[in-house]
Amino acid sequence: MQNQTNLKVNRTELKFLISNNEYISLFEKLKHILDKDIHSRKGKGYFIRSLYFDSHNDKCLFEKQGGIMLRKKFRMRIYDFDCKEAKFEIKNRLNNHIFKETATITRSSAINIIKGNYEELLKYNNELLNRIYTTFNLGNYKPKVVIDYYRDAFKLDLCNTRITVDKNIEANNANPNIFSKNLHTIPIMSPKKNVLEIKYDKVLPEFLKLILQLNSFEKFSFSKYVLSRRLLKKFSWEDN
Repeated sequence: MQNQTNLKVNRTELKFLISNNEYISLFEKLKHILDKDIHSRKGKGYFIRSLYFDSHNDKCLFEKQGGIMLRKKFRMRIYDFDCKEAKFEIKNRLNNHIFKETATITRSSAINIIKGNYEELLKYNNELLNRIYTTFNLGNYKPKVVIDYYRDAFKLDLCNTRITVDKNIEANNANPNIFSKNLHTIPIMSPKKNVLEIKYDKVLPEFLKLILQLNSFEKFSFSKYVLSRRLLKKFSWEDN
């Protein structure tokens, strides 16, 4: 297959837990000063579905639960059930600093990979996908959980700033078919709570600090992946 161009994103990421009322108030402020993401639908945002992979001994889960500063997650992501492509990502994190690497694969490749046919990754002659292939085979990585949510997103060119709010977060750990329109998911958070993420290069613009008032929000220390594994746990050690 033709070599794919990889997307690399390197920035700071902060996470907070906000209520529905805080979300509404924030939305009203941001819509007047920032650009809305082009994929957002009025009043709903846009849909995201991610399938997370982890090793046979759940390395990614334990690195997060253990507070390891330098860690990574592997996920496959789509934005539409009928899409012809999927994104395969490694999300590297060092404290609040993230480095995300992304490559695009076809729908048929995604289906084969979900079934465990990791040789599919080698067909692209892609450095990132080759690395994922090696990691998955050495660590016996398997699909672990599917996570769905809707996202409202705002952006600002200054400092490459992006502000997102993820809502209606649900998960399924029984069926890894990310293209299924009938996947049964259950909420992993209260419907009254949402996840606010602030992403930027180098520094957060000062005027946004004043508008956001981040000190008034609750820091979000868990990832969606960890919350999903804890709620849908099959074994008691997953909740440690």
